[in-house]
Amino acid sequence: MRKIIIIYSMFMGLVIGCKPPKLSNPCDIKSKDYLLGTLVRFVTEDRSPSCYPSFDFQDLWGVFRGTSGYSSVNAIASYNDQIIVGGNFQLMGPSTGNVVYLETANGKVLSNRYCPYLKIDGSAFTAISDGSGGFYIGGSIFAVQGETRMGITHISPGCQVDRNFNPSIGYDREIRAILIKGDSIYIGGYFTEWNGNTNYKYLVKLNRYTGALEPEFNLQLDEVVFDLESDMDAMYLCGTFTTVGGLLRSSLAKYSFASGSVVSSFNPGVTSGSCVDLYYGSDANGSPNLYAVGDLAIAPRLNALSVYPDGTPTSWIPNINLNVNSVQQYGNSIYLGGQFSTVNGSAVSNFVSVNNSTGATVNSNYAVNDVVASVQVVENTLYLSGSFTSVKSVPRNYVAAMDLPSETVTAFDPNYDYVMSNPGARFVSAGNGVVLVASFRSTVNVVSRSNFAVIDEYTGKPIEGTPYFDLPIKVLHRIDNRLFVGGEFTSVQGQTKNGMLVLDLPHYTINPSSPTIAGSTYDVRSMTSDESRIYAVGNGILTVNGLTRRNAFALNLGDLSVTNWNPDLNGDGNTVLLVRDLVFIGGGFLGMNADATTYRYQAVDKINGTKQLLPSSSVFPNDAVNTQTLVGDRIFLGGAFTTIGTGFSYLAIYNLTTQSYESPSQLYTNGTVNFLTSYPDGNVLIGGSFNSLNGIGERFSAGIYNSNSNQLSPWNPGMNDALLSSHFKNGKYYLGGLFQGSFKRSFGGFVRSSLNEQ
Repeated sequence: MRKIIIIYSMFMGLVIGCKPPKLSNPCDIKSKDYLLGTLVRFVTEDRSPSCYPSFDFQDLWGVFRGTSGYSSVNAIASYNDQIIVGGNFQLMGPSTGNVVYLETANGKVLSNRYCPYLKIDGSAFTAISDGSGGFYIGGSIFAVQGETRMGITHISPGCQVDRNFNPSIGYDREIRAILIKGDSIYIGGYFTEWNGNTNYKYLVKLNRYTGALEPEFNLQLDEVVFDLESDMDAMYLCGTFTTVGGLLRSSLAKYSFASGSVVSSFNPGVTSGSCVDLYYGSDANGSPNLYAVGDLAIAPRLNALSVYPDGTPTSWIPNINLNVNSVQQYGNSIYLGGQFSTVNGSAVSNFVSVNNSTGATVNSNYAVNDVVASVQVVENTLYLSGSFTSVKSVPRNYVAAMDLPSETVTAFDPNYDYVMSNPGARFVSAGNGVVLVASFRSTVNVVSRSNFAVIDEYTGKPIEGTPYFDLPIKVLHRIDNRLFVGGEFTSVQGQTKNGMLVLDLPHYTINPSSPTIAGSTYDVRSMTSDESRIYAVGNGILTVNGLTRRNAFALNLGDLSVTNWNPDLNGDGNTVLLVRDLVFIGGGFLGMNADATTYRYQAVDKINGTKQLLPSSSVFPNDAVNTQTLVGDRIFLGGAFTTIGTGFSYLAIYNLTTQSYESPSQLYTNGTVNFLTSYPDGNVLIGGSFNSLNGIGERFSAGIYNSNSNQLSPWNPGMNDALLSSHFKNGKYYLGGLFQGSFKRSFGGFVRSSLNEQ
């Protein structure tokens, strides 16, 4: 609304107090009216027909599980201005990547239009302010906003990756700690080389503007650094190391900036365990203290201890029975989060505040119902992350905030998709009511969608009021105002529906004439149709509407009754393709039409499902056929097979004119092909579990072959897992699958592409 008022004020300023303007054409690109109309159209996100420019505001959401395991988009269709997706997921959320800017008032992510998502490919473990409106972010990072960055990146003000800060390539880095000192930054974590030099490991010093290694600093640690703190004169190290700079130091050490060496007199004497977090604070008298937590021990101090700057242990002993993951201070209270169950001999779960001088319990009544991974004080707010779903009986999924000093749970509710384990999220003030949050979750502000979602094509966000499926969807097939849905599901909106149902559009209501499938697993995997019938194949299917139909059946489109078409598959059918008067079926079946001799790929007639001895009556793929697509007079098929009489590597081409396989094959991969589809321009989109296509390496999970030129496209999305589905709409290709990263960006199994990005 504020933006609209500003635009309106600009408009009024042009007209009030002025003589009547000359008549002008508002669609004249040289006129002020045209400029004003364009501004209004941009700010209000107007998409009505107009002579003014249109703007693409789509922010395509991804799919997520909400539990451990994978999520996927298995099938895509469309209806009017909606994109329909089916798959294996429980949640949808914006594909932000694992570092986000959130409003402190409510936890909502800042708009991608005004603060572009960082879309970090990898995981973020730590973040600090650069003091000038930007941030350094460390973790197991591979790319940021499409730019290769390994382990650490610098974000400039305005939510943009700093292209000047570009450290060397290193694929095995996990940056856990960052400390700025002058024109340098110290980087700690798990890495065993830098710039290819194995002498630089676990802790290095970089130029803070370029990311170049400063080789004069080399402490020679033997193990990981988890945290770094400073008192301006010295740097404190926390980790699992046992030697630093040639000195025996277990888990804690001190480095002097002035001398450039480890302070030998600083030796707290940790006897066992490791340090995971530090806080440089003070006791009740204002004396500086270094608070350290983990599973470390200096008897009788366990899991949490404090030392003076000279390394002498203080009298602070909170007596915690299990691991402490994080520590922060506010006033005279020390906040501790972890997976403990007793503090000072009393039952306390996961989170507690204790006195900063003795360690006596201050408050244990936070009712955090699961492990706390991280604790961070930012100004007058205490942020928590972890595995919990409520704090003080207030529902909060994995991240929460409390006001200080009142300790009331605030309205900050980012609603992440799943748990955060140690190292948990890091919270850094971004000013103006915004906090930057770094974690290893790749979405935020999620909403529930169970295996099915309908997305507004313009905004990219899911609409409300769509049905919930209890188990994954495998295939979507729209015919006019009907959407045929197939998969493993047994229940839809609380109604028993096994493997297949029909939704009536535009309201996605269940058609009462949907077929009744019985069997073992009710898994419908593929569909195709002609003007009068829809054909379907799958696995575990025994009867349809009471008629015996093993793993393949057809319905009349008029009344959805079961036809006589009955290939009778002995085993699973994975793919079905209609070619003129034939239906080609691929799968893992070992027999059809009551025989035990027709394996994995065969054409049948459209009326009864009788096998046609094509492509062959005796030569069959040696493993499953998963997918097929028609290109002119050729069928491209893919799967897990490696021979069809002679050598074929997961792909083959069957020529309908010659009624033979083309050999040698013009296409091959080094892994299973799960998905094929073709487009009028001759492009064949290939997806699966491979990393080489036609012998070209680094072709992960997806590629394009042009059947007209018989050449591979240079398009290489670099997906980190299989492509399983696609759909073309209004000049764009919607791609779905198992992938969580593509084009060096984070995506939740769903991305929009032009198929020409380099």
